[in-house]
Amino acid sequence: SVAYLDQDHERTSTAGVGDEARRSIKSEVGARAIADLARWYEDQWANAVDFKADLIDLLDSSKFGAREYTPYEVYTKALFEYFKEELGADSNALGRSAVELAEFQEDAVKKARRILDRYDGVLIADSVGLGKTWIGKKLLEDFAYHRRQKAVVICSASLRPMWERELSSATIAAQIVGSEELGRQNFDPKNYGDADVILIDESHNFRNDKANRYLALDTIVQLNGGRGRDGNRKKIILLSATPINNDLYDLANQIRLFTQGQPDYFREAGIGDLNAYFRRARKIVNNDEASAGVVLFNLLEEVMVRNTRPYIKAAYPNATIKGKAVAFPERSLHTVTYDLGATYGGLYDEIVAAIDGLSLAPYKLEAYKKKSAIRDDQEHRWEEGREVALVGIFKTRFLKRLESSVESFRLSLRRALTFEETYLDYLLDGKVVSSRDFQKAMRFLVRDEEDESAAGSLAEELDAVDEARVYIDGLPRVDLNQYDLRKLRHDVEADVEMLRRLHDRTKQLSADDGKLARLKELLAGDLKGRKVLIFSTFKDTARYVHRRLTDGTDETWLASAGRPTIRRIDSGNHPSERPQILAQFAPIGSGRDDPPLESIDILVSTDVLSEGQNLQDCGVIINYDLTWNPIRLVQRNGRIDRIGSPHAEIGIYNMFPEDELEALLHLVERLTSRISTIDDLGLLDSSVLGEVVHPRTFNTLRRIREEDGTVLDEEEARAELAGPEVLLKQLKDMLNKGGSSTLEELPHGIHSGLRREKFNGMFFYFQAPRADGLGRRHFWRYIDARTHEVGENRYEIAQAIACQPDEPRYIGDQDVFVLQEKVIEHILSAEREVEAKAAAPTVVDPIQQTVTEELKDAIRRRTVDREQAKTCIGFLGQPMGRSLHSLLREAYDSWTETKDDPALLASVLTMTEQFGKERSANSQVKRLSRDALELICFEHVTG
Repeated sequence: SVAYLDQDHERTSTAGVGDEARRSIKSEVGARAIADLARWYEDQWANAVDFKADLIDLLDSSKFGAREYTPYEVYTKALFEYFKEELGADSNALGRSAVELAEFQEDAVKKARRILDRYDGVLIADSVGLGKTWIGKKLLEDFAYHRRQKAVVICSASLRPMWERELSSATIAAQIVGSEELGRQNFDPKNYGDADVILIDESHNFRNDKANRYLALDTIVQLNGGRGRDGNRKKIILLSATPINNDLYDLANQIRLFTQGQPDYFREAGIGDLNAYFRRARKIVNNDEASAGVVLFNLLEEVMVRNTRPYIKAAYPNATIKGKAVAFPERSLHTVTYDLGATYGGLYDEIVAAIDGLSLAPYKLEAYKKKSAIRDDQEHRWEEGREVALVGIFKTRFLKRLESSVESFRLSLRRALTFEETYLDYLLDGKVVSSRDFQKAMRFLVRDEEDESAAGSLAEELDAVDEARVYIDGLPRVDLNQYDLRKLRHDVEADVEMLRRLHDRTKQLSADDGKLARLKELLAGDLKGRKVLIFSTFKDTARYVHRRLTDGTDETWLASAGRPTIRRIDSGNHPSERPQILAQFAPIGSGRDDPPLESIDILVSTDVLSEGQNLQDCGVIINYDLTWNPIRLVQRNGRIDRIGSPHAEIGIYNMFPEDELEALLHLVERLTSRISTIDDLGLLDSSVLGEVVHPRTFNTLRRIREEDGTVLDEEEARAELAGPEVLLKQLKDMLNKGGSSTLEELPHGIHSGLRREKFNGMFFYFQAPRADGLGRRHFWRYIDARTHEVGENRYEIAQAIACQPDEPRYIGDQDVFVLQEKVIEHILSAEREVEAKAAAPTVVDPIQQTVTEELKDAIRRRTVDREQAKTCIGFLGQPMGRSLHSLLREAYDSWTETKDDPALLASVLTMTEQFGKERSANSQVKRLSRDALELICFEHVTG
């Protein structure tokens, strides 16, 4: 091809074209394109056709030609090629559907189907109120109705009636399991182990991989070798608007439900080790205060489907559901102030000082250990640090309940007093009972939750109940000689005295509750005649507020408020009672065609109603106490800010202590800072950190007090993760204006350049076929021209090259060929690294290695069948989820006591039969070759 062009250059005046083509031929990127051109050239030459004009036009319009593409064309080319698959027809549709969706929901279903094809799992993370249930319902229709596969829906008990109604309306057969059921000891996962598809509603409730409900769900997923009744891998559908509550590992644990412990599960996405990926992401988020959604963008784009209100408004301006235009109410924040000091009758400062002075000795036993009893200093420091953090958390909890209500605070005092007095009695008897063990023992007592006895030791009462006494007697004994008992007893007695004094002095305060009076004033004033949903974090406060509003003692207020019907919902309500209450409060949202005879005007609730409920009949939320977890604010707001809301505006009223807020925030902030310092030393585990107030929350609360409505958008974005809709929105804007034909005409390999401050590098976009044949892989890379450091985060790269149509073209002096080669080598090197990890023996949990070694020793001892043991050893080398590790530990702990080799083998054999996986045919990594990389576009980015 070079020779032909050289001849042409000698005979014609198209020297510029020849030089440009010659330079391009020297680039390996253009080799295949020129080969195609050469074949065309040969055909034209052989037929003696005058081809020069056609050739010049072709070269000019190609990446080798004279046409100068704009930065905007490169940007839209990149977006179009990246999202091209999502814009095409849905090849996975199975037939007629009984589930009617809006266009944006249909597009979400299309993407979810593609993700399920690739990864057997998907996260539906639409913002609250946008209909995740309907998207999940349509996906269930694919499997349970069209394919007649076994489907299981896992949801909280409060959402069961809704799912029963929705599935029935579309004749979808699925078993519904309450997430609470999974946490019970008598739950049997085997009943659902052959499910083909599992949908988990509000999947963030399975963010803790140590919780019993998580272990049970993980067991269901891994049973039957991780496959369903039809022999294929189980499909996992996660629904959650807020998949991250406290830590990035919240999301990691949910995603591991469909990776089934395989670390290189996302190798096609360039993630060779999922565990290492999350460790690195967590470090970046914690150290740089970066957005989790941005840091995890590349992974989220692979597994997540997400719609947001801004995206729907921009990309689907004419969206309808069942013939009605989709509209969203405006959100308005309102601050309601009250005098916290007056509520506590002038005792507020004294109470706060007393809380700060509590030792809470039973929660920090390690601090009383004698130096001579410390065997492992590092372990002692870790445990002591954890206990100090627990004390800080308990003090923070006291302060939260102090702000919530007098009743809630006094109940906390009473419970703490009861525990510490009981603890002291048992301590004198030579027993140490932890708070957790005390609560478990309390379950053996038949007590009315709403009518607790007076504070005091319950040791005698517990000893009088056989089950409780046996439980406490069976607790591990502590060698009290290892502790400074005199100091321990002194501190416990001091706490008891302080708690009793506070409990006695606050006895009469609730009779003149200024905070409650402010609530009544609001309900009888601006909110009179409106449906109102009152939220409290604490069940004690919710019950107190409901009781005081309905006890009939304030006849004047009831008359001025219009005699509203007031009900309460919390965890104490029987599950069968909730649907009726919700139908009376929100008949439209509850799907009731026949309005109930009695209507509820005001509903007082804990956060049992903060998830999954359709309560758009209501237009007002009151947060009675401070929302220390801003995610709860997002979730609560989502109950009424929903598609189909009849309200043009919804009101969110937040109650704040007027004068005491800053002092309260500073005190909680100080406790939190102390815990963070301990965490920095690596002395805490995630279970402790899950209850710590995030430092960002303090500023968030101040902004809410100032009625800064943008804080809702920010917290929503933070809680719900940044998704590709940010980029897709711009592409949709262009397509809505009729730009699809223009984008189709843009050839591969085009380039441009633009100015960007603090940048000196280049953007390259390559594509390659996926090894599984399901679409294409996308390699977005930005390389720094000086350091040759290569960035891979597509969201950050998109922000660097994003521009408007009038962005001027500017070509920098970067050496495109050198940088391009560096990028290609970076891509291929990363692929080799992933390939090496996949080829290496699977890194397994230590318990798998431990049991493997014991079985090998048993073979050498000839105490077990050799072939059976080898089968088990093979099973122990496979990736496993948390639940299997737990089962292995149980088997190993039993063996350490009995040294019964055959029993250990039998336990592992049973696990092998139930959970053993066949190595999939596509488990071998197919190496990505240089020739497979196709250049889509590139750009100079110059400061």
